[in-house]
Amino acid sequence: IRAGGTPAPSVPAGGAVLNLTAANVAFDKKDLEAAAGQPFTIEMTNNDAIQHNVAIYQGDKALFHGALFMGPGKTSYVIDALPPGEYTFICDVHPIPAMTGKLTVK
Repeated sequence: IRAGGTPAPSVPAGGAVLNLTAANVAFDKKDLEAAAGQPFTIEMTNNDAIQHNVAIYQGDKALFHGALFMGPGKTSYVIDALPPGEYTFICDVHPIPAMTGKLTVK
């Protein structure tokens, strides 16, 4: 528990934490990387006063849809382990190039 009594975010044991920020209807990163075979967490900050989320796709197949949340604010998405490969992360609300990136799992 953090100072002030708020619980620390739950992170899978041994899992990486990837930080991603949405601002001005754009993600701050175009590339994220995670270890294959291990769950990981995306800590997302939404600096916009509109809803955003993170979804992960392999081709046209959705593997993960994070809950939409209104900004400004922050949320954590725990992603189950993925096999090695390249995936797309995207905001389901704004599937535009500025809110799309590549997740490399190796």
